[in-house]
Amino acid sequence: MRTPPAGRRPYPYGLLVPVARVATASAAEEIRRFLDTCGIRSTAAPCARRRRSPWRLQVLVFADDAGRARRLVNDWTLPVAPGPAGGGR
Repeated sequence: MRTPPAGRRPYPYGLLVPVARVATASAAEEIRRFLDTCGIRSTAAPCARRRRSPWRLQVLVFADDAGRARRLVNDWTLPVAPGPAGGGR
């Protein structure tokens, strides 16, 4: 196991790398379901706590799938909940 450079903490997720950061558990679950339909296994984990950051969770995948997962997530839009009845566009 490699030792991290001085002043840096070791990466806690081993072979998994982040591909998305989200504010809610439901958003993380939607992304995970989407990646699953694309054949990419994923999990969600807490983000490092940063001051004033809205991101609470990160979606992680295996490093070999990270590039494809990032492209898919960047091109995909989370489903929107139905609006109020009669609120036409």
